[in-house]
Order: sequence, then structure tokens, then C-alpha cells
Amino acid sequence: DPRGAWPELPLSSDGVEVAMRDGRWRIRCAVRSKWVLLEPEEWVRQHVVLALAQSGWSVARMQLELPVRFGAVDGRVDIACFDRFGKVALAAEVKAPDVPLDQRVADQLARYDLALGCPWLLMSNGLRTAAWHRQDGGERVAHRGWPTPEG
Repeated sequence: DPRGAWPELPLSSDGVEVAMRDGRWRIRCAVRSKWVLLEPEEWVRQHVVLALAQSGWSVARMQLELPVRFGAVDGRVDIACFDRFGKVALAAEVKAPDVPLDQRVADQLARYDLALGCPWLLMSNGLRTAAWHRQDGGERVAHRGWPTPEG
């Protein structure tokens, strides 16, 4: 089991399913409802999905690897949470636990924000998580704790 070589995440593992399937370690994706390869980033992604769900976000309104375009550059939002009107309400970038949440990751998230203009931004490597909320005036402010859906 590769998880033995990874740091323990402070996020709840309740509901995270891991199994040896077809000779490879896999994790059950809560959003895609299928088994996917167990990689460090996917391990974090599934923990973040569950933490968001525990904070009130509907798994049924989540999409993984949402394509976005900013200028001439294409990207993919790791986790997008939609509001009841079908607009992206939260964009999340996840990294493996050994990837620091540095300016490069923040810049990547800022580019998604330029393309989406969503109320919430979040980045996590499973060990650290940072979130920002857009105020009524348009200013982004750091948010303590997990974002919650609005309306």
C-alpha cells in the first residue's frame, strides 16, 4: 500500500475507500463514482472532496478536472463546485502532500479566478489548506476554515 510512504493527512479519511484492484492500488472517486489509480494527488483530492461535502457542498454538483481557458492558455480546475444555477461557486487546486503551496500554486489558482470569477478559491496539499472568499465589493479575503456554499 503506497500510503505507508505518505504523510498522514489532518483531513478525515471517513468515506475514503482504497483497495487493490486489477493488481494496482486504487481509490474510489466520490465524484466520478469509479475506481481510479491511487496517486498522492488523487489521495488529497478525495480527502478535499469529502471535506467540502462535510461543509455542505453537494458531491452531485462537483466536477473534477473542469476545463478552463484564460487568454490563450488552457487549464483544468481540479475540483469545481457549482451553485444551484450551474455557475462555478468554488474552484479548488489540489497538489500532492510533498508539493508546497507556494506562489506558483497561488498564481495558478488566480488564473482560474480570472476565467471563472467564482466566489470561493481553495488550494490544498492535504497538509495545508488555504481558502479565499470574494466580498461584495469584489475584494478577495482569506477565509479561516472550510468554505460553505451560499444560497
